[in-house]
Amino acid sequence: MSLEGADTQPREAVIELVSEAEASGRVDELYREIREAREGELEEDLSLSKLWLLYGNDADLLDIVWQHMDWTYNRGSLPFELKSKISLVVATVLECEGCQFFHESALSELGADAAEIDAISELEIAETGFDPAEEVVLRFSQKAATDPHATTDDDFLALRELGFSEREILEIIDCIALHVYTAYIQGISGIVYPGMSKETWTEPV
Repeated sequence: MSLEGADTQPREAVIELVSEAEASGRVDELYREIREAREGELEEDLSLSKLWLLYGNDADLLDIVWQHMDWTYNRGSLPFELKSKISLVVATVLECEGCQFFHESALSELGADAAEIDAISELEIAETGFDPAEEVVLRFSQKAATDPHATTDDDFLALRELGFSEREILEIIDCIALHVYTAYIQGISGIVYPGMSKETWTEPV
């Protein structure tokens, strides 16, 4: 997907965000849970991003999406770092600046190699010294995020030959699809737009 030619000027979010100060009841509890779960994983100003403040309008949806996100990173069978790299690939393909800031920060906090982070952010995966298995996964993720219909039997065979189980391949697909979803949510709602700065994305609500 390309956003070339899209409006790169900021616009107000089309749905109001629910700040931490305004949150009450179950939304307040979930905000606290998200912050506590991410303590030490991210820069503090990224742990409760505008994505979650958007979902603050609906406690049920906030809960569902948070539980899915938490499971994806913390309760699946694949490493947190690999899934963070997959997520950054998707963010880069979809030109979701907010998502990129988030996943670059997460990988930096993990101690991931800065050259690898830069390579993913530039989609120069094949030109950088990734582990061979990781390179296959990241190139698959790029292909799937660009066009889900472009993946082939050979792509899945390559994953199986690396030793990935059916469950692990499903985790990879789920991680890709989850971040396509969150990128679209942020783009449609106006909380992320092409060319936005990290300072704008993280400014308090």
